[in-house]
Amino acid sequence: MTYCPKNLELARRQVIIDRQMICAQQSLIDGMRTRGEPAGLANERLVKLPVDLRNHCFHQDLLQASIRLER
Repeated sequence: MTYCPKNLELARRQVIIDRQMICAQQSLIDGMRTRGEPAGLANERLVKLPVDLRNHCFHQDLLQASIRLER
């Protein structure tokens, strides 16, 4: 399959969004703990987010390599 720089830009944006989501989720958990609220479900979500980030980084790397090879 042929990829273009636009595909790579979308993949890069997704990685940025993933990182922002991880930070936001950590902040949410910190606030919940400060208020004495249970944070079990929020912690479960936080466990999944780095997996998504890793997958999106891998996808970004594959796109970048594919674009380089096509040049």
